[in-house]
Amino acid sequence: MKNITLDSLDMLSANILVNLYEKHSASSVAIDMNIPAPKVSRCLQHARMIFNNPLFIRKKHGLEPNEFTRQLYPIVKELVQCSEHLYQLNQLNPLELNTAMVIYVSDLLIQHFPQQLSAAINAAHLPLSFELRSGSEDILEDTANGLIDIAILSESNPELLQNDPRLEVMPLKQLEHLYLLCGLHHPILSQEISLVNIASYPYLSAFSLLNRSSLDPFQTFCRQQKLFCHQAPYDNAQTGLGFHDLFRYLSDNKTVSLLPYNKVYDQSHLLPGLHVCCLSAIDTELLYREEPQPMLYLISAKHHPSSHLDWLKNEVTLLINQSVH
Repeated sequence: MKNITLDSLDMLSANILVNLYEKHSASSVAIDMNIPAPKVSRCLQHARMIFNNPLFIRKKHGLEPNEFTRQLYPIVKELVQCSEHLYQLNQLNPLELNTAMVIYVSDLLIQHFPQQLSAAINAAHLPLSFELRSGSEDILEDTANGLIDIAILSESNPELLQNDPRLEVMPLKQLEHLYLLCGLHHPILSQEISLVNIASYPYLSAFSLLNRSSLDPFQTFCRQQKLFCHQAPYDNAQTGLGFHDLFRYLSDNKTVSLLPYNKVYDQSHLLPGLHVCCLSAIDTELLYREEPQPMLYLISAKHHPSSHLDWLKNEVTLLINQSVH
């Protein structure tokens, strides 16, 4: 591969590369980005020259990324997102920089959340920027003390949230589905997929619960049913599990995980080497028979000083209602 610099990889080519990976169609990318189709082709050719790699294979259903592009995608995706944040920051004058808002949210939750929120802010012509954060030693304490302006989290026990008089707690949406994640060649795929069979394998708990030391619903179910649930090792104690971290933990074809976030199913094509399927309604009902289903909550401090907080909360709520089911 040639040496890659920011001068050689322009942001338009990077953005087109990300969109081609996600949409598999040059014509769809041209329409969505409002640029001529020949320009998409030229930028793709430019990227191929930079990386000295064909990047995509043309198939009947569209452009299929090759293995190199699957590894490249999360890197370029992060570069594009950083560029968008820099652009947003450049739109603010120095007197308005103190309006930057810190939002605690897992990237497992919503597709393209930074891009959608940035577009909404720009459309509203607000002097507002934001920073996304997925790690906190104490989410509620950080929110009450102003270190986090808005926290979006899932929790099955509302009492943990509602007992703090410093916080405003807004229920958003109940997470009604469960998705099984495992490697493409995991032995469970040749068996009946059931809660009992899932418990036979190392289990990665990734529910992003408020109390990180508490059991997630599947672990609680196993304890109630006296099933042995072997916890898979997890080295991000204070940082929430990211979407692309899933491959690192689940590609061994031994580990399994259950998640209540539909993004892992809707964008499973972005998780090369992993299999994602929706757990049956019978097993989901069985799991939650004695354990409440998790609910998404939006948390903020009472008496927050920002005049834009209500607008931001309304916009985040709208995005969640549109994207999460």
